[in-house]
Amino acid sequence: MAGLGGRFNRLLGAVIVSNLGDGIMTVAFPLLVASITRDPLLVAGATVVGRIPWLIFALPAGALVDRMDRRRVMVVVDWGRAVVVGALGIMLLVGDVSLAVIYVVAFLLGSAETMFDTASEAFLPLLVDSDELDAANGRLQASEWATNSFVGPALGAALFAAAASLPFLFDAASFVVAAVLVSTIAGSFQRVRDEDEKQRKLRSDIGEGVRWLWNHTVLRTLAIMAGVTNLVGMGIVAIFVLFAQDILELGDVGYGLIIATIGAGGLGGALVAPLVTKRIGQGTTLLATVIGLGIGSLIMGLTSSVIVAGVIAFFYGFAIALWNVVAISLRQKLTPDELRGRVASVARLLAWGTQPLGALLGGVAAAAFGLRAPFIIGAAIWAVQFAAAAAVINNARIAALEAESALEGRAS
Repeated sequence: MAGLGGRFNRLLGAVIVSNLGDGIMTVAFPLLVASITRDPLLVAGATVVGRIPWLIFALPAGALVDRMDRRRVMVVVDWGRAVVVGALGIMLLVGDVSLAVIYVVAFLLGSAETMFDTASEAFLPLLVDSDELDAANGRLQASEWATNSFVGPALGAALFAAAASLPFLFDAASFVVAAVLVSTIAGSFQRVRDEDEKQRKLRSDIGEGVRWLWNHTVLRTLAIMAGVTNLVGMGIVAIFVLFAQDILELGDVGYGLIIATIGAGGLGGALVAPLVTKRIGQGTTLLATVIGLGIGSLIMGLTSSVIVAGVIAFFYGFAIALWNVVAISLRQKLTPDELRGRVASVARLLAWGTQPLGALLGGVAAAAFGLRAPFIIGAAIWAVQFAAAAAVINNARIAALEAESALEGRAS
């Protein structure tokens, strides 16, 4: 596997460490909430509160990232997240915490995420060449899935079983290590802005990013598709701890293991994504993930078998990783550097802004119709999405846009 340089390797190391902590939290956070309440709406509420910041702060975050040093943003945010998660861990170490405290922590972490994720997407193209983005994103995604959704959840379940405070203290430490690693990446990552740009208001910068993405048919469609997928996916994620415990009859460790199975699938999908897209094309890859998610969701909603659920969990991770590598690489390639932060923030607003609503609807559907309902409803929505997007997302259109973008880059 070809090297992508020392600076990328430091970023990769930071991603591995911080996502191991996040993977531990993926299991520990819902287990903590479920230990306080069994109400599906209240369990889903923690996810809703954690996703709401994307509706509030996504667009300002993108405009700020395009004005600031992207590396510095990532470092400061990681230190802030270490403080917040560490405080929760200490509170659990000395006593119990209320659901209200958990909701506050979820909101603060979600707010920090709007800045960090937007900055990191705009940061990567400054470390590697454009023709290396698929490989770079594949490695980042593979490391994220390996730690965040494979090793992390299993470790998180074991740590939570030992002591509720341990997963959160570990996550805080991981943010500290990641911040130190990113801070050692050499170079300046703040774009030089002319006097006219410096005089512009933040609102004008935000508007420019919104208009640019909305006028780009393929990127707009991808963002909307991601929004629909996250609407459905978060509706499932928000109640999955209850589905695993009550339908699949899994304990805390079993729940962690099935989440880890999703991570194993994501690791596989991220590793093979560059090969798959070369083989069948980016458009076909994107559409295949959508219909695959629909079929998998229907099967999951109808089964009570742990084995079947495990297979579907693996496939779910595989499909999502494929989507992420292709969609993020396309957005980075097709967006000018001066707009990357803002376009990323608009795309993530459309993609992730649906998550609070999805979590809420998932909780409502589960409470009204049972824990299988979010899966079956999601399958129908993914089928409709596939039919609606097929005309816009295709290999020929994407290839033409990439060629056009490459020519513009050489001309500039």
